[in-house]
Amino acid sequence: MSASPPTSEATVELPRPAGVVRRFWSGHPWLVDATLAGAYLIIGAFLAVLTPLSSGIWSPSVDIIVPLVGTIVGAVALLFRRHHPWAALAVFAALTIVSILVDVVPESLGGALAVYALFVYRSNRSGWIGFGILAIVAAVLAPLLDAMLRERTPFLLSPIGLVSLVVLLIAALLGITVGDRRRYIGAIVERANQLARERDQQARLATLAERARITREIHDVVAHSLSVMVSLADGAGALAEKDPQRSKNAIGEIGEVGRQSLTEMRQLLGALGDDPQSGDDASPLRPNPGLSELPALEATFRSAGLPVSMRTQGTPPSSQGLQNAIYRIVQEALTNALRYAREPHEVLVRLDFTGQEVVVEVTDDGRPGPAAASVGSGRGLIGIRERVRLYAGTVEAGRTDAGGWRLRVVIPQQIEQKEQQ
Repeated sequence: MSASPPTSEATVELPRPAGVVRRFWSGHPWLVDATLAGAYLIIGAFLAVLTPLSSGIWSPSVDIIVPLVGTIVGAVALLFRRHHPWAALAVFAALTIVSILVDVVPESLGGALAVYALFVYRSNRSGWIGFGILAIVAAVLAPLLDAMLRERTPFLLSPIGLVSLVVLLIAALLGITVGDRRRYIGAIVERANQLARERDQQARLATLAERARITREIHDVVAHSLSVMVSLADGAGALAEKDPQRSKNAIGEIGEVGRQSLTEMRQLLGALGDDPQSGDDASPLRPNPGLSELPALEATFRSAGLPVSMRTQGTPPSSQGLQNAIYRIVQEALTNALRYAREPHEVLVRLDFTGQEVVVEVTDDGRPGPAAASVGSGRGLIGIRERVRLYAGTVEAGRTDAGGWRLRVVIPQQIEQKEQQ
């Protein structure tokens, strides 16, 4: 029975975070960034105003305006740290240098958040590069610049620089932990999605293969039955006045062939549905025809006027699939002989199971002449080649020296042995 194709491409989702709060924040990243930027803005503005006021400065000055503007710019940078972490890092590096120029103590929290974002949303390599840049700016460049502007002795490991390094290092370690876990889970989910896509593709391929198999079966049934029925109908019409009894028998054969074909068609089409036996006139399913049905097939073609004879050597294969393939190959070859052979005296079907190969050979001794116009769908030989290809066999088809037609199929016996195992 063919599998129904999947309606949509399957994907794998992350496990749902525990708790309502975690689920809410994980589903609203922009709100998380906005909350973080707002908290940074509030804390930075409070410190920017509180520090000068604690020193007794009550009027707006550079000591208040510069940190306040820097806090606003840093908050905007944090708002986009998830999508543009390098830009956020550049902003905080510039703010550190500006703070030194106006003789304001630089803050390290914003830079640490930018470094954390690089580790989490880019890579460990990018994070360490960003860490190195901010570490050089905060611990080396800022003290040197401060010493040059204010004629002080440069002190590279100042308390402020050391605190900045410690904060950046903590942010780096946290970023490595969270970023590696995030990338690991992402890789697992991507792999699972890939497996799900491959599963769906395999299901689609299996569906297409099953439909192709049913199409070949339907073609064989229709081509065989219609060819036999047309030949019987022509014979019945020719004998209607000369031999009414034989004409009546031919008409009876037409009905028998039609009923048998309808039964096979019902079974094939039933395989496409969920309930192949639904309906009042549905017949129970039976195995596909095998070698035991070849005598009945020979009798059918003989009744249609084709001089068929069969010769079998050796023990037939036990594989039902291989038997069905041989049956359909012989059926198609005899159908072509009935259609195109020119007044053959014998159509010989030879089945050889004695050697290491299964040999199926169908030869007719029809008269030579130009090729007859095709009355089929052109899929006969194609279907035979497709069947034989499944068993790693070979097909040879063409005219004989005497003018008839010969079809030879060779299938390795080990294929049949593998199926038994």
